[in-house]
Amino acid sequence: MSYQVLALKYRPLTFDDVVGQSHVTTTLVNAIEQGRVAHAILFTGPRGTGKTTIARILAKAMNCKTGPTPSPCNQCKPCLEIIAGHCADVFEIDGASNNSVDQIRDLRENVTYMPAAAPFKIYIIDEVHMLSTAAFNALLKTLEEPPDHVLFIFATTEVHKIPGTILSRCQRHDLGRIPLDVISGLLKKVCGKEGFVVQNQGLDLIALEADGSVRDALSLLDRILSSTRDKEITYAMVVDKLGALDRRLMQDISNALFEKNIPALISLIEAINDTGLDLKKFYGDIILHFRNLNIIKRCGPDHPAVNMTADEKQKVHTQVAPLPEQYLGVLLQVLLHDESMVKLSAHTRIAIETVMFKLVQIRSGAAVDQIIQKLDALAQQINQSGYPPVSDSDTAKSLPAYTTGDSPTPPAVREPSAGLKSRVPDPDTTGPAPRSPHIAKTWEGFLQQIEQTQPFIFALLSKGTIRETSPDTLELHLYNCSAFDKKRLKHRQDQLKKQCRSFLGKTLEIHVASEISPGSRAAPKQQEIKARHAAYNHPLVKDALHIFNGEIIN
Repeated sequence: MSYQVLALKYRPLTFDDVVGQSHVTTTLVNAIEQGRVAHAILFTGPRGTGKTTIARILAKAMNCKTGPTPSPCNQCKPCLEIIAGHCADVFEIDGASNNSVDQIRDLRENVTYMPAAAPFKIYIIDEVHMLSTAAFNALLKTLEEPPDHVLFIFATTEVHKIPGTILSRCQRHDLGRIPLDVISGLLKKVCGKEGFVVQNQGLDLIALEADGSVRDALSLLDRILSSTRDKEITYAMVVDKLGALDRRLMQDISNALFEKNIPALISLIEAINDTGLDLKKFYGDIILHFRNLNIIKRCGPDHPAVNMTADEKQKVHTQVAPLPEQYLGVLLQVLLHDESMVKLSAHTRIAIETVMFKLVQIRSGAAVDQIIQKLDALAQQINQSGYPPVSDSDTAKSLPAYTTGDSPTPPAVREPSAGLKSRVPDPDTTGPAPRSPHIAKTWEGFLQQIEQTQPFIFALLSKGTIRETSPDTLELHLYNCSAFDKKRLKHRQDQLKKQCRSFLGKTLEIHVASEISPGSRAAPKQQEIKARHAAYNHPLVKDALHIFNGEIIN
């Protein structure tokens, strides 16, 4: 057959033709110019990134008639023979099929002979990690001290399988995946030379499917160009010919998920299932997409770790801008956690739909914050309207006045002693906490200040019993506190002490007890019962119970 595939037809012939690996080619060019080329060189990296190609170019650079030169002529006999693959002094060996110790021993014996026509005898061993342990051991001595006319070039995709004794004797060069925009630009040039016009979106999709491999990208392009007689190829044609997932579907899925649009999600999954695409691979694409959403949210749209086109990055950046980082992180965690269920399920579509239902139920952190703020406002409103303050006469009728010293502590006293009312805090101990000038310097005034910013804490403190055990110390006794109340109070205890010292000039000691005080009132007032009933049935409270999977304590 006379046709030559694009991956071979457009294989780079010089270091300048190699794309995306300038850190390697620049080093080799400088080494050749300075006469510092190592006797053993190892190229490692993913498939299709140029390992064997650079090895051949280096072989031409060392054996060219004008060389050693960083720019081989590609016209002399050694260059043409290396390009054709039948140079007598350049040996290309497949490590997978020539991995026995006997074959390496033959290589070691042939190394001693001088090259037939070229200046150097060069051995290129591809997939060198496939050599057996015995073969590596047989190569060690020769690799460490080869003759001056011998150059070893190794290539591998799995460098971790190469023994450390071999790695230490080689100059290592790591090749990375080719960036998406670089591959797209190369494909556009190739299409122009072949007389085809492909939409930029189509080229980007080919580059994405190639996953950083130039060889894979050219092979995919070859398949698309061969599948049509049209010279102009649209994005839809590329999607159809590749049998790939339309990138816009990922955007549609994330939009439907953020909008809690379950019918749209089901329709999208059904449409993908009808196309015949592998749903397990589709689920993997969803994970990758939400990983990109998280990276863009946290690192910005220009971060190189995101393998997307510039237009896609901007769209995603706009999409995730109003969403909290924690929310996107939770979505990705759920997707990863349930991956095994999707991979192992015999009903893949149902498993994916189940995961989508779970993701829809996750609330955005912004929504949770808004609900908490509304609950605080609701609690403050109920405390102001549904819990009328206890008058002095009511207190005198139902409760004994509290005393200092060792006398028994009554269950609930709203008003402190007269000395507490009249005491003015020392200016030196007053903290920076703001307070309104019209609030009285009493315990009730302190609670009023707390109510303005922490209504839940106010409701908890207002149920306690206050005692003045000394001119500078107050004791607050709280009864029938739940574990949740204790935790909240412990978290705010230091702050409350500072506020009390600032407002009243006294040290606040808080004592919490779980048991019900024996002297507590037998039954709440009718108005309080109605207020609690209204609060428990409030839509915000019910929503909070559903979100946090909680229960009403107080």
